[in-house]
Amino acid sequence: MLEKTHRLTQKRHFEKLANQGRSVFGPFVTMRVRSVADAGPRIAFITSTKVFKRAVDRNRVKRRLRAILRMFLPTIPKALHLLFVVKPEALKANTADLKMEIERLLGKIPEALTKPAKPSPGALRTRAKRAAKDAKKAV
Repeated sequence: MLEKTHRLTQKRHFEKLANQGRSVFGPFVTMRVRSVADAGPRIAFITSTKVFKRAVDRNRVKRRLRAILRMFLPTIPKALHLLFVVKPEALKANTADLKMEIERLLGKIPEALTKPAKPSPGALRTRAKRAAKDAKKAV
């Protein structure tokens, strides 16, 4: 488990990452990154039940990724929020491959932060639902 100071837990932080974050894609995970005025890096994982049907698989992947990220925590730039969206290939990957992938993704953070922010597909769907709901209330 990551220390509490390094965990991303608040809903508004997830929403800001979805709307204002930048994506870095890899074969095992997609990383969303956003710079903030916060003290230290905060990290979260998404392991969907659509991707991993069994809780055992979801927990195993998160546990492996947390262990890898604990090794890289001192090298992660401060004042960042990181969200890792896990892909199904991560379950079959060995730890060395996951470690190389996380290292590559973390190395791409400076490049990703220079790109313009692009909302995630989920954020766009949520925005559309809210707009439809507000339009329905206005009538």
